[in-house]
Amino acid sequence: MTNKKAKKHFTRFIWFICLLLIIAIFLVPKIYHNYYSAPYYNFSGQQITLENADTHKLNKYQKKQFIKIAKKTIDEKDGPFDWDNYQNVSISIYKMKKPHEYGLIYKIKPEIMTSKSTITNSIIIKLNHKDFRKNNNVSVKGYSSGFSSSFRTN
Repeated sequence: MTNKKAKKHFTRFIWFICLLLIIAIFLVPKIYHNYYSAPYYNFSGQQITLENADTHKLNKYQKKQFIKIAKKTIDEKDGPFDWDNYQNVSISIYKMKKPHEYGLIYKIKPEIMTSKSTITNSIIIKLNHKDFRKNNNVSVKGYSSGFSSSFRTN
């Protein structure tokens, strides 16, 4: 009798392990993909706050990629800059109402203190792909920067 019970429990255990493996096979790639993807990429209708002082919906990789996009855009519009000479103050990231569009408010300050110590950069971008690991090609829909007003003499 105990041998049959042990065999029955062992069979249940094996089926449970198989079920867990099947679930892991489907969930792990999805979790991995979401880690490296832009959140709410196809979402439209309302603006969503993804990152600011009070809201933290992004993982470290996503936040780092948005900062990289902001720096690249600033370099293209007003730069190039040596980013080692600047400290990050804050970044606010919003998913805009249209699909694939994000708003970034990136605040930095120079290592050397000036009269205007914080430089605010506002950028609206449209991502051309959801996956940050692929070509990080973006379209700039709107741009306003403290660098433009500080360094341009037009």
